[in-house]
Amino acid sequence: MNKKDTDQLKKILVHKKTELLNKVKNVQMEIGAKEHESSGDEIDTASQSADKEIYFELAAADKIAMSAIDDAIAKIEKGIYGKCECCGKDIDIKRLKALPWGRYCIQCQEEAEKPRR
Repeated sequence: MNKKDTDQLKKILVHKKTELLNKVKNVQMEIGAKEHESSGDEIDTASQSADKEIYFELAAADKIAMSAIDDAIAKIEKGIYGKCECCGKDIDIKRLKALPWGRYCIQCQEEAEKPRR
């Protein structure tokens, strides 16, 4: 992979990280605003609880994505970005452009996703 590709992918990673941070921040502000509103009836309380539960599920998924993005950025800085963590081969540039925080080449990813018998 050349430096131009690496720089382009790093920009994508940083942009995605910023998007995730903003998303989490906006949801936190929204939930905080709802908590400060006067408590309504049981239906309102149930709705607020459901909103919080959805937020925590989204936040968990976003934390996983954020961690993968941070790992990818660290690999770029160490000069080891684009190598499969399983077999050590180069990850195809098309795959990295589709999923810049990908950790595995397509073959290793497919193998990992196969059902075990």
